[in-house]
Amino acid sequence: MINNTIEIAEFVFRQIPEVATLLQRIAKVASVLHSQGWAEANAGNLSIRIGNLIKPYLQTAGWDYSAEEYYLVSRSGSRYRDITEYPETGLLLVKVSNGEEYFPADAIPTSEWGCHKLIHTNDLNCAFPCLLHSHPTEVIALSQTPIYADETKLNKHLAFLLPELPLYLPKGIAITQYAKPGSRELAELSCKKFTDKQALIWQGHGLLCRAKSIDEALDLMEIVNKGAKLHFLLT
Repeated sequence: MINNTIEIAEFVFRQIPEVATLLQRIAKVASVLHSQGWAEANAGNLSIRIGNLIKPYLQTAGWDYSAEEYYLVSRSGSRYRDITEYPETGLLLVKVSNGEEYFPADAIPTSEWGCHKLIHTNDLNCAFPCLLHSHPTEVIALSQTPIYADETKLNKHLAFLLPELPLYLPKGIAITQYAKPGSRELAELSCKKFTDKQALIWQGHGLLCRAKSIDEALDLMEIVNKGAKLHFLLT
C-alpha cells in the first residue's frame, strides 16, 4: 500500500500507463512552446483534470481515492524547456476535496493555479479537462492594439485573416482587460468570459486555451497566434 506523498507521486507518475503516455505528450507540447519562444524563463503553465483516469489505480493500490478531484498541475517556477526532457519534475498532483493536498508534499503549484481551479470547477461536465497557458508573442502584441478593445470586431478580423480559425473555434475567442497575473481578479474575469469559448486572451499576458487534450489545446494556441501574426504581417 502506498502511504506517503512521495510514494503516491511516484506511483501516479511512473506506474500508471495512461499517465506515462500523458507525460510524453506534455513533454512534446512543452518542446513546441519553448521552440516558438512562447515560454520564456518560467512563463506558462498547465493543469489537467485526471481523476477519472487515476482513481481505479489508486483504489487498487489501497489509497483513499474518494477525493472530489485530482489534477496534474505545473509546479511554481517550472520551465517548459525542462519539462521537455523531464516532465514529472515540473509537475505535481493536486488532490482537491474540502481542501487541497499536494504530491509530493513540498511541491508548490503555479501561481495561476487559483485561476485554473476556478475554471475547472465551473466546467461542471468536464468538457475541457485540459488548460494550457503560454505567452505567444503576436497574441500579446495584438492585445495592446486598438482593435483588441472590441471583442466582436477582433473575432471578425481574425476570422477574415484566417478562415480556418472559426472551424476550430466556432464560439470565437474571449478577451479580458489587464489584470495582475495570478490574481483573484484575473481568475474571476476569466470565468466570466470563458463560459462557452475555448481560447481566452489575457491582455498583455498571454493566451489560455482549454480542450479535451493537451495536443488539442496546443492546436488552438497555434491557430490563434497564426491569426495574430497575419494581422501584423498585413497591417
